[in-house]
Amino acid sequence: MTTVTPPIDDASAARGQGSLRLPLSPVTDGGVRPLVVGSVAVVAVALLLTVPASFAAGFTAVAVLMLVFAATWPALGGSRTPEAAAVVLAVSGAGIVAAALSQDLVWGAGGVALGIVLAFLQQVLRPDGREGLVLSLLAACAGLSVVASGALLAVLGHRVETHGIVIVTLAAVLASLIGDLLLPVAWLRPFLGLVVLAVAIVSALLIRSHVDGVSLAQAIGIAAAAGTLSFSFRRVLALEPAMLGARGQLAAGVGSVLVVGAIAYLFDLLA
Repeated sequence: MTTVTPPIDDASAARGQGSLRLPLSPVTDGGVRPLVVGSVAVVAVALLLTVPASFAAGFTAVAVLMLVFAATWPALGGSRTPEAAAVVLAVSGAGIVAAALSQDLVWGAGGVALGIVLAFLQQVLRPDGREGLVLSLLAACAGLSVVASGALLAVLGHRVETHGIVIVTLAAVLASLIGDLLLPVAWLRPFLGLVVLAVAIVSALLIRSHVDGVSLAQAIGIAAAAGTLSFSFRRVLALEPAMLGARGQLAAGVGSVLVVGAIAYLFDLLA
């Protein structure tokens, strides 16, 4: 049987990653990917500094991260037309993030709807047929979901009362990196989810004493959900061929931070 090697977006990166080989498998995927870890750390710290500082700073940071994610996600998501999909995601993502200017998110759903329409329209206008149609549409919709979740972090910057929730959420994301760093420990790999959960909760309990407006139950719930979701996002995508390249790793790192915005917003609504 002939094995078909999927294309990767950065061949030089593939040659440089000695621990990564096609086809990827859970057995060989035990190395630390510095670009993923570094991007998560940089993005989470940037949001920790900007969102509580002022709404304008947080909004700008989220908007820039949305553009980075839009440019890198289609290749990792498996779109057969990554360049066109990146344009669609950037245009619709701009509308979604702009909705954060209004605290009631009136235009947020409109931005998501625009993105879905543009994603279908882009597939209709493809000159090369419909190969990979479903996967391309799923990649576009998944990307829109991540951008919409990230925009909620900017929304939480409207009120000082919600800054504590943002801080606890992003601290849990940083704590989830323990799972990535412990990947080389083969015997521990099956239990990394539990390790991340425990470390994220501990980090939330430590952070909670330095922030206002976050109860004990909220801190534990936010940390458990955000830390687990962020780590799971990276692990689910870990075996994608695009993870051999820098673009895919950057998308996984940035996306795993933006995706927790929905967790923070949910706990704010439940407060």
